Amino acid sequence: MKTQLILFALLLSTVAPIHAQYQFQLMEDDFLQIGAGNYFIHLDKEAEVKKTVTSVLKSHRFPTQELLFNKGKNLYFASYYVNPSDDRFVYIVHAVRGREGYDLFFLYCQNVLTHHFEFVEGKDLHQLVYDPAVNTSSVLTSFNSTLVEDK
Repeated sequence: MKTQLILFALLLSTVAPIHAQYQFQLMEDDFLQIGAGNYFIHLDKEAEVKKTVTSVLKSHRFPTQELLFNKGKNLYFASYYVNPSDDRFVYIVHAVRGREGYDLFFLYCQNVLTHHFEFVEGKDLHQLVYDPAVNTSSVLTSFNSTLVEDK
């Protein structure tokens, strides 16, 4: 039994560092998948979402403008920040209301036209799209959804 525990600990210690290296691997075109290596959290209340977003932005020292939190809306928050040291990549944060609470996403992805998701606000269908031709701010700033269908 003791030998099995030692072998298991040895195996675990050799596999863990290999896995940890990939957590911080730089994103290249062939490596990148939206959602891969990014951060997602589910929160119950708007106040928790705002506190979490604010905390992450402060810890990263993002230069922010006045950010828009949409109280009571399905798209509670959406913002982006183009990486100043490598403009091939962009950091996108968005929070969408789900059935029970809010889904908060922190995505580091390629700086290309990116469609995140569709949602209904009232009777209208919207989609959240990041477009580098339109979203050109050099500071972390909010961006809006695009109306797909007006009912």
